[in-house]
Amino acid sequence: MKKILISIAVTASLTGMSMASQAMENCPAIAKIEKVSPGVYRAGGTDGEWTGIVQGAVANDMPVQSFDMALATQENPVGPQRMQYCTYNLDGRKTVDMRFIANVGKHIIVKTEGNAWKKEEGPLGLTYNVCEETSPENCKFTIITQ
Repeated sequence: MKKILISIAVTASLTGMSMASQAMENCPAIAKIEKVSPGVYRAGGTDGEWTGIVQGAVANDMPVQSFDMALATQENPVGPQRMQYCTYNLDGRKTVDMRFIANVGKHIIVKTEGNAWKKEEGPLGLTYNVCEETSPENCKFTIITQ
């Protein structure tokens, strides 16, 4: 009986550690995005870093003006979610997609959090989880450690 109780206690503590290692993230606030060089942007996250590179010709001064949307995808409605990017509008008609690189590795599974995310059908059976028409801080997700 004692061995069973110890086994249950160890399992519970390991489960607790696993859940504690899940970090809550969100798209970076506009004020926290810094321009590293022309067309290159970065922002710190709780458990990683956001980076974005503007495509095409880049003017020297292209500050981030507003948040557009965030996208997480799933291969099917019940499959794992993968964070794709948070899109920001720059001065002019350019946009930059900020991608999250977690400290644990580049390819991560996430769980979108809150009411700001809406599910949409994408091409080829993909499910899009879209967060738009809100502030970037409302586009929250939890990193699921594997």
